[in-house]
Amino acid sequence: MNAGREVLDFLYTEQLQVDDEWAVRTRNGFTWWGGHNAQSIEILGEETSPDGMTGYLIGVRTEMLTDVDPTDETLTALNDGPMSCASMAGPVYDPKTRTVSLCSLARVHAEIAPWMAMLLGSAAVVQLAEAVMYGEHLDDRDVGCFAISGHPQMGVRLEPDEMIHAATQVFPVQGAEPLGLRESDFDDVVRQHMMRPPSLGASAGGLGLTVEFPYGDASSLCQFIGDEPHPLYGNGLLIVQRFPYRAPDTIAGIRLALELNRADLTENPAGYGFGSYTYTDDTICFNGFLPNLLLRDGLLPSLYYSCAGRAMSVAARLQRGGAGDPNLN
Repeated sequence: MNAGREVLDFLYTEQLQVDDEWAVRTRNGFTWWGGHNAQSIEILGEETSPDGMTGYLIGVRTEMLTDVDPTDETLTALNDGPMSCASMAGPVYDPKTRTVSLCSLARVHAEIAPWMAMLLGSAAVVQLAEAVMYGEHLDDRDVGCFAISGHPQMGVRLEPDEMIHAATQVFPVQGAEPLGLRESDFDDVVRQHMMRPPSLGASAGGLGLTVEFPYGDASSLCQFIGDEPHPLYGNGLLIVQRFPYRAPDTIAGIRLALELNRADLTENPAGYGFGSYTYTDDTICFNGFLPNLLLRDGLLPSLYYSCAGRAMSVAARLQRGGAGDPNLN
């Protein structure tokens, strides 16, 4: 069995403990209903590296809103809510179906499959909770209709699976504990990995670090912040990357951020696709948050190289004039 299938089986049987009667197997994964929102976890693509290693793009998508019209008010509400306050997923707008879903995407190969499976499973759990929280809130603001769907045979699930509440019950308990990283962890990753290209320079201080990457004739800034608890999940690691970009206006900037979400969270991740782009103050930002439970020894270097890949990809797209037509109308 390949690494992609192994991860899917782990998520189905162990991490999410999916009830068969509330699931539909697909050719590349499965869709299941933990509550009112359908969640799909699938292998979206397959790649072979120059050294012959096969990687699999595994996506997690949870329906959140239907009947969405991308008005200025709608885009502003998305930008101020799930885009700016992202943890492990970002909203993606589909103009064909007029829906908004929460999405995460990661590249998996055999060497990283065990711990990447944990991240993908946690992203799935987070999506289940946040799709309800953000979906109901945005429904109240007339951004769209909260996405309620049902199993083809079982119909709408009235009694939610316990996984719906796992993110807001398990993560906060661990989030009340001290951060799962030490100051020395940040010092070590700066010294061992960030004092050479592609970094332009880096520094650590307390429970955090700052690193700069090339961005045309200037630089983009990346921060790992370990002393800003999440309002829902408590202690953990906040990751923020900032790319200076002056859009014609704020709405055009938000559209570009959503287009970057679509590209990076459903097609081809530039770095780990756990978080969301947003637009503010003439800046495209990528922000994500890993709850305390997921922090482990050796994770920081992997996160750094993920951010380095995102920095190079976003710089190339924005420096040539944007990521393409957002196509939101």
